[in-house]
This record gives sequence, structure tokens and C-alpha cells, in this order.
Amino acid sequence: MAERASKWAYARVVNVIRAVITGVLLVALSASVVVAQESPASPTASAENEAATPPAPLVPFVPVRRFWSSWRDIPLDEVVAAIEGRSDEFKRVAVATDDADALWSSLGVQPASGTKVVATVQAVKQALNRSRRTLGLVPAARVHAGLRALSVDGQGLFGSERVTDLAEWPLMGVDAGDHKPFDPERVWTLLAGGDVMLDREPHRQSLIQDKGVDYVWDGGYAEIASRTCCTADGGPAITTERVPGTKGAVRELLSSADLAVVNHEAPAPNRSTYHPSGLTFSVDPRMLEGVADAGIDAVSLANNHIRNNGSTGVTQTVLNVRKSGMRSFGAGIDDERARQPLCFEQGGKQVCFLGYNEVDAASTSVRPGRAGAAELITAEVKADIKAARADGADVVIVWPHWGAEYVTTTEAKQRRWAREMVAAGADLVLGNHSHVVGPIQFIGGTPVLYSLGNLVFDLPRFESTEEGVLAEITFHGSRPMQIELHPTVVHERAQLNLLARDGDGAVVVERMRQASKAFE
Repeated sequence: MAERASKWAYARVVNVIRAVITGVLLVALSASVVVAQESPASPTASAENEAATPPAPLVPFVPVRRFWSSWRDIPLDEVVAAIEGRSDEFKRVAVATDDADALWSSLGVQPASGTKVVATVQAVKQALNRSRRTLGLVPAARVHAGLRALSVDGQGLFGSERVTDLAEWPLMGVDAGDHKPFDPERVWTLLAGGDVMLDREPHRQSLIQDKGVDYVWDGGYAEIASRTCCTADGGPAITTERVPGTKGAVRELLSSADLAVVNHEAPAPNRSTYHPSGLTFSVDPRMLEGVADAGIDAVSLANNHIRNNGSTGVTQTVLNVRKSGMRSFGAGIDDERARQPLCFEQGGKQVCFLGYNEVDAASTSVRPGRAGAAELITAEVKADIKAARADGADVVIVWPHWGAEYVTTTEAKQRRWAREMVAAGADLVLGNHSHVVGPIQFIGGTPVLYSLGNLVFDLPRFESTEEGVLAEITFHGSRPMQIELHPTVVHERAQLNLLARDGDGAVVVERMRQASKAFE
């Protein structure tokens, strides 16, 4: 303190001497500064004040429709026409109260009398569900998985082919409310596939016929050439033809996702046995190279076939998956490893997967001294979700193997488990086992996809066992915001191909929609 006072006294003496020498100049200079600061007419001060006023922030708005809508894109001109009451397609537009005036102003449009201003984004969803002739407009950050977000003039904010620079987005509006920011850098996609079994016909064509381990995943688009109902001998229920010039579309889709995960429904031990038929599976570990080459990052091993080669088969499968460059979850040498979450970093968040099996649990689950799948026990699942959260998981995805085979309906225990998983903190539930696609339910906004169907599986029991979906889920940080369903078909019992969503694939999507009506 004394040293500080001494320095202050010295500085004061210096200032006094300086004032005596340059007094007149300092007075004149001081006067000019005061005038400049106080003068309201100063162009410099005016410019500084204008520069200090930040421009109003802009937020991206997104046209939306009901979840099961077939629409995927809309011209900007059509959006404007709908607002102004000139659209032949849309009779009204639904917009939340906080957004309406700012959006009209930003677009330079005058809304027609049919434009509906509602209280909340949830009310926008309700308006969409009441009428197919309604178009919704919501801020991008308020989009959720229960809505269908549309691209505008071919550009979208969600999915693998998304806009990464908001300067390219054609529908920006003034932020008139307290909107959460939407950052394209935080957007990421998960591509989730159903049951994959690479024994039987996939093995025969890939290794015995020497088409190569990549053959299963080299498909493009296919069309269904004919349908035969309910074959009694397990023969082909459908015949397919590949669309020329589309080879590689499957691989492109899988590789475009930030994460791609499937259920690997068979062990892959060091010494596998080829099964031309039957329900005991054993996959040659060389086939795993094809799975990894396709762009798949991880596999769930929590299923009722993982112990088809005993404990040794389980432990060797885990190692062989790792050797292929992929990772696994849901099974292991002991209970701790089987229940251990598999985590990735995506969108600045830690994303963790947990896998469980409830089918033939007594013979397939991990037990003391026996490797196997993590068993779906409610108390343990809830404890695992909470433990993952405590360890830093921002997103928890639960992958159960459950339910009855060959039906699109769900069992009461599945619905109860789903509610309990969501209540415990699950952000997404992805189910398998039925071998046909199942319903989608939103529990408090959290998506539950009960069954993704067969992805690659030699199981021509009837048409629906040869079809499935790749579910593309888009996240913004930790929140699932969009679900896109890519219908698939198994070509000649061995090769994965895509079905056009507005063609043969519409049958698959409609099957899921009908099953989902139970939750509306």
C-alpha cells in the first residue's frame, strides 16, 4: 500500500509540471474533446452508436408436415404462395404466435386470412394432424422427430445431405422470441439397421460362389417383380430385379451417416460352420470385413442366436468384430462387459449404446462362468441408463431384442419396457427380433422404433420377412429431431438393396404406419 501511494505522489508531480509547460494546449485540447463527446451532431459519434447496435439475429425456419407425409421437398415459391393464400395444395399455414409477425416481415409477405396463428409448436403439430392441406412453419431448433421437416428447393437442414452453412438456407427469419440456437455443426446422423445374418445364402454366394464378402453390401435399388403369398416350403415370397446403374447406393447411404449400427444376429467364431438351412447360425469371420467395408461402425450382439457357438463363440465374435474395425455392445464374457455401454463422440456429445435380449433369455443370456447376451431385466436396464448418464453420456440409445416373431403388433411387456426406458433417461429405443417392421411410438417426444425388420437375412417366409428399413435419425446435439425411413429388400436371399420410397418401398412404410396407429 505504501509503495502504491509513493508512485501516485510521483505521478501527480509529473502531471503538474506537464500542465504548466503545456497548459494552454491542454485546455484547448480538452475543450475540443468535450465538445466532440457531447455534440449530438457529430458524425463520428453517430456512426459509433449505429455500430454498437447489433443487428437482429436470424433463425432458420423449416416447413413441416405430419410425420407420415410422403412430402420431402417444397419450393420456396410454394411456401410463399401458401402464406398468401394462392396455393392449390395448401389451404392454410400454421405458425406459432411468437414467430408469425417476424416471419412475415422477413419474407416480405402478407398472410392470407386462412393462415392460422397458433400458440405453440405443439399446436402446429395438432393442426397438421387435423388436416392434410395444412403446412407448418417452425424454427429449426423447435423441429422434433414427430414432425416431417421438408427441404426447400432441394436443400435440407437434416439428414446426411444437409446444408452445413446457414447462409445457403433460403428460409431465414428474424428471431422475435427466445429461440434456442440451431448450429449445423452440432447436427449428426445415425443410420440404424435391423437383423443381419450372414450364414446360409449370404455365405454361399459370397464365399462358395466367390462373389466376395462385399457382395452382400454392393446393392443399389431394386424393384419387386412379382409377389407370391405365403409360401409353405420357405421358397421366395417375392422376386426382385436390381435397377441398372444404381449399384453402390447401399454403401453410399451407409457411409454417409456419421454412425451406422445394425444387429448382428449370429456369432462369428474363428472356426465357423456353414449352414445351408436351419436355425443354428455361424458366420465366417471374413464376412465381418464386408460389414465394416460397407461403412457400419458397430453391431449389437444382444440377440437369441449369439450363443449358437457357445461361450467361445461369443468371446471370439467380440474379438473378431474388433479386428474387422468395428465395435460391439450387448454381449460379453461376463455380465459387466455385456452391459457396458459403447460410446462415441458426435456433434460435441457423448453418444452411448446399450443392448439387451429378452428372447430365450435362459439359454442365451450371460451367466456366471458363461458368456452371452445382456438380459433385458428392467431394474438393470434402468440402472445402466442412469450409470451411463453419471459417466458423462449425453445421448443414451437402448437397443432391445424383444417381442414376438412375424407380427407388427407389440406385446404389453414391450410397451411397458419402452415407457420405463424412456422414464429412466433413454433418448431413443431401437428394437429387433420380429423379422418384420413394426410400429413407431413417441413417448413424451422420445422415439421408440419397436422393430426395424430384416436387413440381410435368408428368411423368405413371406414378403415382409424379406423387407425392412434403414432408419436415419438426425440429431441436433443430444436431441433426435428427424426420422427418415429407407425401405430395403433382400435380393435373392443374400444382397441388401433399397426400395424406392415412392414405389415398392411405400408398401413397407405403409405397413409401419398402419402398425403405428395403435399409438395415435
